[in-house]
Formats: sequence, structure tokens, C-alpha cells
Amino acid sequence: DAIRGKLTSLPGLEVIARGSSTPYKKTTKTPQEIAKELDAHYLLTATVRWQKGAGTSRVQVTPELVEIRESGAPASKWQEPFDAALTDVFQVQSDIATRVAKELGVALGASEAKGLAEKPTQNLPAYEAFLRGEAATSSLSVSDPPTLRRGLALYEQAVALDPNFAEAWAKVSIANSLLYTNSVPTPVLSQNARQAAEKAIALAPNKAQGYAALGAFRRLILLDFSGALELYAKALALSPSDAVGLRGMGHSESNLGHWDRAIEMFRQAARVDPRSAGNLTALATALLRTRHAVEARQVFDRALALTPASLIMIQGRVMTYLSEGDLAGARASLQASASHVEPVALISQMANYNDLGWVLDESQRDLLLRLTPSAFDDDRGSWGLSLAQADALKRDAADLRLHAGEAAKAFEDQLRTAPEDAGLHSLFGVTLAYLGRKDEAIREGQRATLLLPLSKDAVNGAYYQHQLARIYILTGELEKALGQLEPLLNAPYYLTPGWLKIDPNFDPLRGNPRFERLIKG
Repeated sequence: DAIRGKLTSLPGLEVIARGSSTPYKKTTKTPQEIAKELDAHYLLTATVRWQKGAGTSRVQVTPELVEIRESGAPASKWQEPFDAALTDVFQVQSDIATRVAKELGVALGASEAKGLAEKPTQNLPAYEAFLRGEAATSSLSVSDPPTLRRGLALYEQAVALDPNFAEAWAKVSIANSLLYTNSVPTPVLSQNARQAAEKAIALAPNKAQGYAALGAFRRLILLDFSGALELYAKALALSPSDAVGLRGMGHSESNLGHWDRAIEMFRQAARVDPRSAGNLTALATALLRTRHAVEARQVFDRALALTPASLIMIQGRVMTYLSEGDLAGARASLQASASHVEPVALISQMANYNDLGWVLDESQRDLLLRLTPSAFDDDRGSWGLSLAQADALKRDAADLRLHAGEAAKAFEDQLRTAPEDAGLHSLFGVTLAYLGRKDEAIREGQRATLLLPLSKDAVNGAYYQHQLARIYILTGELEKALGQLEPLLNAPYYLTPGWLKIDPNFDPLRGNPRFERLIKG
């Protein structure tokens, strides 16, 4: 990984990312097969052996650079054994990267040579903690809060052992930014994300990681998508084939409504990291929002072949069927993936994100109604609203008021610490609508769309407009609801005429001439 990271920073080389190459660690495939799957012209392979004894630890690395030819056997371009004390492992990394670059004909200027020689840290225990953090966050879904917290604790351990470890500071920042947007947002998470990114840049101003981390902070927390785009561009200038930077740029472009550019960035990220399910999911989601359901499903299929237990990808594939108005296909898709994941995790994902509890079958909804807040990362707001929506489908007014009441109290508490968070205002508005508090519900829903309108954020703004339409439906303002829905069907978003036909949340609109025109496309 360290050698790959060094080579990624060199101009003129496109280096396959870690997520795509690591699965070949114990493969029986031939070099030609691997190169074809990764669309690579060269493979860098090695054996690594550790010799550990009393008072001494050594590492023996035997790398080989292999050229893959269209016809004939692979040709070895370079091979050389390295044997060093463990304390010199960073020098071995630099020596191998330098030799590989020269064998590939990359002209190394003074700055490139200096970059290859740099050590990430002088502290081996800090480096080990960092690598364990990398292993923790390479699991199925890095947006999963418990996974993020495990990784964050290890990155924090790394910077505690070495406060000058720039790359670890960047990862501390990114973990905090992701927790802010995927769990309960707090000022502490925001402050930690910003300070860690700035620390990474101050320590290593010529490295990409700090700029990518600050870009994530601006995109996910400040919602400054233009500013994020500039930072990701700076990161890519320093590390041109970095898949994380490419994906971050793609997300920023989509937030700005530049969907063609976003899809191109996601395709580039998938090219340099073709076995990264995260890159494929970003691409598939953008295709779904631009209403290319069939191609989106094909890309989700590729992602699920790599990580069949990913909740985000399972749900995304289900949504491709919903966009076609095929509820039976959506449920069949969900059922096909059910054996790969724990049932509670799958049900809470569907109920919480994108409000898809209505897609669950009756037995799954019964289980949903028995879940406790722990299934929702102890977020009582998400838990209460998810169960309230299931109660509404059952027409259970008593439980609906109970669960919506719990959600309302939780969202009120969360808004005290994040009063400008559009997402919280939107969810609070839907909750109040379930409680019959019409004026307050509409005010909260409108507040969300004013804080983050579709014109400012083409991704989240569309969702908040959708939720305002739901609030209007729940409070009996049907014409106003249609006024919100009509432009959404002409904007990049997952709602389609087919979706409107099968989603029970729109049942009160059925028979309305304006709505009937919408579902006819």
C-alpha cells in the first residue's frame, strides 16, 4: 500500500487502487488474467517475509515488475531482493518505488524524488495503528457509524503516538466528516474534521491527503461544493490517479448539478479502482438519479458481486426497480440479497434511508416495529420516524403518535446543537405532520428547502423538496404537494412516473388530474 501510494503521486502513471488489487493477494489467476481484469499493462508483485526474534525484527521483500504483453508470456522487467531491519521498512518502500518508476521510464525531478523518499512517520507503533484503521474502514460500508468509530479510534491512536503523522490526521478528518453526515451531527464532529484536515495540510502541504480531507469537510459539513471542488482538484494535481479524489470531485459536481461531469469522474474513479464497490456505487447512484435505471442496475450488480452484503448497494439495486414502477421486482431483488446480511440491519437500512419501509413485506414490517433505537445507531429520531411510517401503513394511530412523539423530541434536541441542519428540519417536519401539527410541520419543511434549495444542492435539495411534498400530503395541502413534485420529475432525482404509481405515500393524490398526468409521464 505504501509503495502504491508513492507511485500514485507520480505524473504519467495510472496506478490501480488498493481496493481493486488487494483481492488478488491469494489468487490462483495468471498474471495475464489479472492484468486483463484490471486493464493494467504492468504488475508489481512481491513476496514479503518477516523474521522476528529476540531483540531483532527484519523484513525480507522480493519485488518483481512484470510487463504483460498482448501475445506471449509476461516479461520480467526488474527483480531485486531487499533485506532490512524493521526500523528501515520505510527506506525499503522508497527504494522499491524509485526503482519501479525508473524501470517504467518516469523521469524523476527533485520534487518527485523527494516525495518517494519521504517517510509517513518515524513511529512504527503509530504506523501499525494507522494500518489497523485502514483495515477497519475498508469493510463493507464506510458510511456505517460503528465502523467509522472503530477506524477513527485507531487513527486517533496513530496521531497520539506521532502528532506529526500527516496522513493519519487526514483520515481522522474524513472519519469525523462522515460521522457528521451519517450519524447525529454535532459541533464537535465538525470542529474535529476541520482541525484535523488543516493539521494534515500544515504538516504535508505537498501531499494530496490533507486537501482531499478538507474537501470532504467542505462538501459534507459546510455544503460548500465549489470550495470542495477546488480542494479535490488540488489533491488530484498532487496525486493524479487517486480514486478517492476523483470520487470526491464527482460527488461535488453532482451536488452542483453538473451530472455529466460527475458521471465522468465516477467512471474515471472506477477505471483506476475497478474493483472498488464504493466507486461503482457512486456511479450507479448517479445513473439512477439521471434515470438510466437499466445501466444503474448493471453497475450495482458489479458492485454487489464484489461486496454482496453492502446495505447501500442492496438498497440502490432495489431502487432501480422502483424507478421502473416494478414493486414485485424490487421485493424480489431485496429477497435475493437477504441471505447475505443480518435481517435487522437490512430492515433498518430500508426504513431509515430514502424512506423505503413501504417496500418491505408484511413480516419484515412486523420485525421493524419490534426494533429498538440500537438498530438505528441509538438515534431515537431516525428510529421513531421509521416506526411511525410503518405505523401509518398499518393505520395504527396510537402507535403512530407514540413513535412520532419520540422522534419529535429527539429531533428537537438534535436541532439545538445543529440549528442550521436542513436534514434535521426536513425530518422534523415530516414527524410533526404525522402528529397533526400542520403549521409547524410546513414551517420546518419549508425551512429545509430554504436552507438547502435544489438550486444550491442538486442531491440533498431534491430530497428535501420531496419531503416537503410529503408534508403537504400529510397535512391535506394536495395542490401544494403537486407543486413540489412536478419540478422533481424534470430534475435529476430518483422519483419517476413509475415510482409515483406504486408508492403508497402518494395515495391521497390518486384521482387528482394533475397527479394522473404526472404518472402518465
